[in-house]
Amino acid sequence: MGSISPLYERHQGIRMKGAATAGGRRYGVEHPVNDSNYSILLKMVVLSALVGCASAAVAQDSTSRNSDLGSGLPGDAVGPWGFGLGQRASYVVDLSPLTTSMGDAFGIAPVMKSGKTSTSRFTALNGASAISALVKQAAPYPASSYTLWNAATAGLNPAENNTSLNTSVTPAGQATVFGIGLMDFDEITVGTANVFTNQLYAGLVAFDPALPTRLYITRITAATNSTLNNTDRSQFGFGSIDADGNLVFRADGFNAAGPAASVLQGDNYFRIKSPLRGSTVNLIDNNGGSNSASTDWVLQQSPDIHATPTALPANAGGQSIIVGADLRGNARLETATGIVSSATHRPGTLDQRGNPTFTGRALFSGSVGTCGILTRSPFGNGNTDSFSLWGVNSIGATVNARTISIPSSLNDPCIGYSWSLAGGDFKGYESQAIFRGGAGPVAITRDQAGRALAASVVYNGTIAGPSNPLVAIAVARFDPAVPNSPVTWTAAAWIDPSLTAGKAIMGDFGADGAPLTGDAGEGDGVVDALDAPIGRLAALTENPFALPGPSISSPAFDAAGNLYFIASVSLRKLVGTQVANVPGTALIRARYQPDTFCYTLEVVLEVGSTFIGMNSQTPYQVQALSLADSDSAATPSIWSSSATQQAWNNADSASLPTNDARQLGGLVVSSRICYDVNANGVFEDPTVPGNNTTSPDEAYNVVLYIGNAAAQAQCGTADFNNDGDSGTDQDIEAFFACLAGNCCPLCQSADFNADGDTGTDADIEAFFRVLAGGNC
Repeated sequence: MGSISPLYERHQGIRMKGAATAGGRRYGVEHPVNDSNYSILLKMVVLSALVGCASAAVAQDSTSRNSDLGSGLPGDAVGPWGFGLGQRASYVVDLSPLTTSMGDAFGIAPVMKSGKTSTSRFTALNGASAISALVKQAAPYPASSYTLWNAATAGLNPAENNTSLNTSVTPAGQATVFGIGLMDFDEITVGTANVFTNQLYAGLVAFDPALPTRLYITRITAATNSTLNNTDRSQFGFGSIDADGNLVFRADGFNAAGPAASVLQGDNYFRIKSPLRGSTVNLIDNNGGSNSASTDWVLQQSPDIHATPTALPANAGGQSIIVGADLRGNARLETATGIVSSATHRPGTLDQRGNPTFTGRALFSGSVGTCGILTRSPFGNGNTDSFSLWGVNSIGATVNARTISIPSSLNDPCIGYSWSLAGGDFKGYESQAIFRGGAGPVAITRDQAGRALAASVVYNGTIAGPSNPLVAIAVARFDPAVPNSPVTWTAAAWIDPSLTAGKAIMGDFGADGAPLTGDAGEGDGVVDALDAPIGRLAALTENPFALPGPSISSPAFDAAGNLYFIASVSLRKLVGTQVANVPGTALIRARYQPDTFCYTLEVVLEVGSTFIGMNSQTPYQVQALSLADSDSAATPSIWSSSATQQAWNNADSASLPTNDARQLGGLVVSSRICYDVNANGVFEDPTVPGNNTTSPDEAYNVVLYIGNAAAQAQCGTADFNNDGDSGTDQDIEAFFACLAGNCCPLCQSADFNADGDTGTDADIEAFFRVLAGGNC
């Protein structure tokens, strides 16, 4: 692991474990802090809340009753080692409106807090997070009742919240359900031993499509590597979760404190069936999982080195199937008889690098989804110059595969700019990411025309190593139905620090590009010639508070080909009475333009964005977004598994506008938020060195969820003529008569799919899908 600055260590209050390597393996969790120092910058400039100003928010959104009447500590986060509530809790989340810089509307909420593992911090530190690749529709709610609150100090923790302000709600009917997973970690002292704790959490999230702003969360502590006041027995790398709550991860015993007989041996893959989790801790050690009923020990004590896995979701093929990779160049597939190895997934290559990824978007005939991994071709001079994509069938077997290699330069057709690789390659896999997650650096989807899209972050060859600030996102497009079809490449995002340049970011902020100045074109609801760029992507080396590392994270796709990533930025801000360029970090959306194969960038969320918690009734500020650590991409940053490549609620992507918010099935991002408990307009985390240590404000590491917040228009039913009999010949006759303009008095609308267009092919297709028992 690269050197850690004293500021890093002071700010995080944690000495990072795993600085040593074993057999060339780097295991240390390197927590990103380039944005955690943004609180210092906030004291130097007046930061306008350009994105995400909202009237309501939230999730496990709560503030404590401040039982010690001192600073905001201890807060109300729940520890992972307790009986009952520490293992399972169900509660309501209400989304807040979020508007991007170009006017796109989403909802946002912190859906899960990390666990309480230390007295000196509000929560443990975030590791990787992920969202399920698929959703389940018309499913039962995962819990029978959920806790709801709408007041400050209310919440889940009976010791730190005023639980008398809570109520219980029981949702009726069926829901759409998806999964969210999170790993967190901390270093604590037990006796004389330094203990590096890892915790894995599964979230089963349900919503009614008619009310998408309300989420029903069941948060489950899936696994831990220690118990209360005991030493660690193992170390984790989080892979994926599906909509049934199957959470898969990698584990070994690197540097575990013991006792020696209990330290996990070799490389291991586990699956936690979170709905079966009990009310006691599930400890992972050399005996497997202590809650054996919920724990599948799939790969056991292998002497070979393995990367963090992904999995085929249970609702894709009927069962959860782990897909991994070893460092010998093999894909590792779970079968009924054990883990098997194969290299058929990477044709025409020498080797592979990093973690595999899975998407529910099937590119190849006969597949139920697609996997991808970074690879090395024979023509790349030893560089990781390619990615291999392969279809998987219902049992995870490879049904087709293709390798594509990057060209020598990337063009950005938006401005006619050429970004030279200078012999560079894909390096988003390096350092701790292989062993800690996330999964993975290759993003995959299919656009509305059925073309395959695959993307990853590429590093310029003039700077060696994983801390390269000279980076771009390369996107490949091809026809997956035609073997060896031509591949077209584009630069969706890029940075060139040698020119102090980066791709422009757009917004509806007028001629000066800064919000809140009231100049011509600002806030007129359209981004046009009156609006100057609001800033640009910028190298981390331009930010005086940033640690070394890549300036752009790995990307994640939505259903239509829009990209999401975290990047270092320079944004136009009103500072006092002057407009200035202010460095920072933001979650960026790259809007896909299929006709030109060009991407336009907008800000979705940035450090400094503020919201008001609907449940806590307290404002909070986003104070950290993970991008880079001391020498590489940060594990808690964006990865391909951070987004669902299905459209929201499994809507028909082809019938939606390309940049519609519903193209995003959901996105999760690790963040730190700070609540302004004393309502003085200053979000002051008392645990940050230099801040007021008696501040009552409370800061938590959380998973933020971003997704569609507009209610789904209600599709018609198979009882089109409303006579009480569904799917009859009379319903079909009535539907076509209505299409011809002769609707019966009780008939439903000829706009069957409720998209605003009446009597279209899409209405006919939706009618017959519903008639066959499917979804609109």
